[in-house]
Amino acid sequence: MLVKVNGIHNNNKMVNVTRLDIDDYGSVIPLEELELQLPINDNSVIEILKNSQYAVLTIEESLEENGNIITSAKTMTLDELNREKQKTIEVASDKNEDHLD
Repeated sequence: MLVKVNGIHNNNKMVNVTRLDIDDYGSVIPLEELELQLPINDNSVIEILKNSQYAVLTIEESLEENGNIITSAKTMTLDELNREKQKTIEVASDKNEDHLD
């Protein structure tokens, strides 16, 4: 899941993020605010999120409120985000061209 990192709190136990999507025109759309648990035994996730504005997260879902735990995180730079936006525009454009044929 693509997210914007808003902040880490509760003594590095929780992170507040905004889940994002990219529409067919390359606009980044905020979908929802989430509170996710940080892994207890993996400080690398915390360090990645402390130094990232955007990230791609993998989570282990839980039915409990605020129970979803981040299992991995990868920094996404602004340049990488812009490349993803461009790819989305190109895929959408290709789909539209195929529809017109």
